[in-house]
This record gives sequence, structure tokens and C-alpha cells, in this order.
Amino acid sequence: MDTKKQQILETGLRLFLEKGYPKTSMQDIAVGCNFSKATLYKFFDSKEAIGILAAFYLTEQMKEKTENIMDRQDLRPRELLRESILVRMENFAERTRFTDELILSFTPEQMEKCLPALNRNRFHMFDLFLHVIMRAFELEDEALAAELTINFNGLMREISIVAKDDIVELDEKAAADFIADSLEAILQKRRGKKRLLTRQQLDEIRSAVENEEKQLRPIFQKKRLAAELRSSLEDYEKSGRRAKLEEAERLLAELKALESEEE
Repeated sequence: MDTKKQQILETGLRLFLEKGYPKTSMQDIAVGCNFSKATLYKFFDSKEAIGILAAFYLTEQMKEKTENIMDRQDLRPRELLRESILVRMENFAERTRFTDELILSFTPEQMEKCLPALNRNRFHMFDLFLHVIMRAFELEDEALAAELTINFNGLMREISIVAKDDIVELDEKAAADFIADSLEAILQKRRGKKRLLTRQQLDEIRSAVENEEKQLRPIFQKKRLAAELRSSLEDYEKSGRRAKLEEAERLLAELKALESEEE
């Protein structure tokens, strides 16, 4: 990646986490980089473009750190789990807020293009931590590890709510120990019981996530076309412009074509 593009990306990500996505402007990012806005626009055509790439960049950073921990041979299983939890705790509340704010800001076209990939990214993190848990607790049962991973994600979210906005400052190492102890207790309770998810269902989820783009794209396309069609008809009703009626006819034809493809 070009060094200037990486600097823009990392500065944008830092500001999104610190200030929030809606409160960060292209001007803020330019000032943070000590660049002109014109330089930013040479690499990114909008703040949204920076935000989308920053979300993927953030996930890749976490994956790399977690995979490096898993490659270490000097860590005992419990230490591997604890170190992996600490990686996931880094700016967890801010990361979650940023991703949620980014998705809420999407236009229909951006939703159509980017949401499947973001969901896939999230599931890849889930899958990675599932394998951390399998190794930490020396499990061969993926379905049981998936249950623990679901509990882990829930604990992370609840802890981030308690500690948000600097109201309470939690000791991250103590929090990591609490989560590890909780997972161990849940594991003991869940042994020998009917699984929440079967191995087959877990594989089906993996397959669905990988194919999500194909499944969701027509839905997003129809929502976008329907919204544009309503807008064109409202404009035609107000202005009487024939061009808007022709635009509505074109959009309606596209909608009909999509419906035909699904039959």
C-alpha cells in the first residue's frame, strides 16, 4: 500500500475510534495527516471509502495479532486464551461503535456493496476465536467451542457497556481472567449436554456467510431500485417532468428483470 494512503487510513481509523465516525470529517483527517484535502481525494473519493477500508484494516490487525499469539509455542493453553482475550479487548467499545456507526451511514448502494463483506469479516473473527478456544481448552468438539465463542462475544459486549465512556476504568487483565474463568465454568456445565448448534449447522453458517453476497445482493438491489423509483415518481408528480417518468419506467424495468431472474 502507498505510504500516504496508509497514513490516511491509519489517521482516519484513529479519529473514527476517538471522535466517532459521524463527528470525523475529511478536513479532520487531512489535518491529522498534515495533508491538504486535495491530497486525500487523490487516494479516497469520500469519507465512506476511508471508513469501509478502515473497518477491514482493523479486523486484519486483530487477526494478525491473534494468529501471532497462536503461533507461540511458549504459551500454556490458559495463557494463550488470556493473551488472545486482551487483543480482542483493545478499544473494543470504540471498535464496535465505529462499525455500527459506519453501517448506519451507508447509502443503499454502499449497503449492497459492502455489508456482506463486513459480515463475512465479523464471522471470520468469530471462527478464529473459536479455534483459539478449541486450543486453549484442548477441545475437539467445534460445536461446543462455538457455544463458548458465543458466550465470549456476549461477555465482551456487556463488559464494554459497563466500562464505556470512561465512567469506570476496568483492569483489562482482571477482565481477561474473569472472561477466561467464565468460559471454563460454562464449559464444565455444557459438557455432555445437547449442543446449541450441531457441527452440520456450523458448516451451514460458514457456507451461508461465504455465499451471503450472492444471496443478499438481489435484496439490496431491489430495495435501492424501489427507493429510486418512489423518488422519481414523487418528482414527476411535483414537477411533471417527462424525464422523471422515463427514469421511473427504466427503474421499473430493472425491478421486473430482477424478479424474473429469481423465478
